[in-house]
Amino acid sequence: MKEDLTAEYVRRITVPVYDVGPDNRMKLGAVLRHVHETSEQHVDLLHIGYEELREQAGIVFFLVCNRLKIRRLPCHREKIEIRTHPRGRGGVRFYRDFKFYDESGALLIDAMQVTVLADAETHRVRKPQAFVDLGVFRDEPVDPEEKMVRVSVPEGLQPVGERPVYRSDLDSNGHMNNAVYADIVADFLPEQNGEAVRGLQIDYLRETPPGENLRLTARHGEGETLMRGENSGGVSFEARVLF
Repeated sequence: MKEDLTAEYVRRITVPVYDVGPDNRMKLGAVLRHVHETSEQHVDLLHIGYEELREQAGIVFFLVCNRLKIRRLPCHREKIEIRTHPRGRGGVRFYRDFKFYDESGALLIDAMQVTVLADAETHRVRKPQAFVDLGVFRDEPVDPEEKMVRVSVPEGLQPVGERPVYRSDLDSNGHMNNAVYADIVADFLPEQNGEAVRGLQIDYLRETPPGENLRLTARHGEGETLMRGENSGGVSFEARVLF
């Protein structure tokens, strides 16, 4: 039974009105919030949720990358199913996928989340063995085809604005929640002239605490936008949006 619980977790939802934008489709930030919540529900079921892992082992997982491959964003009131599966480990990185399906079983969104293990107090990266030793998941290598490569964002991007970090942006680790970065990316995209977003990758490179200002630069090209956000400590995130 435990093996079945670790292999897959399924969550079914009806898309709420607060998750959609003016086009009546789920916003990018909302997609990542559902990714996050689905993951949390799965690990809670296995008794390795955020609070339990922090209190019992002094460790937490920090997100380092989110990638979305989008066929279609779901609409308001649409019934969808989200299936998540641990996909193994590559070095210090743990991989987990999330697949969004409509009622007919058609794939809507293929998401991949990459995390690293960190000390709950210092936020320094820990060796994976501290989690592997808990024996919850099999320690298997990620499929080479699934390995994530950091977005290649060149220097010399054009300034597009600044975004303060507010208390309402913070998560339980005290830094900006991963989904808020997707909100920011969406806010600073150019007018899309009807083009649908078909892909997004965000690499999370440095924590951004409250009171900081993210300085945003971007390059808008044919079929893609590259974006970088910097705070007082350096580069906070880099992103690529595909149209």
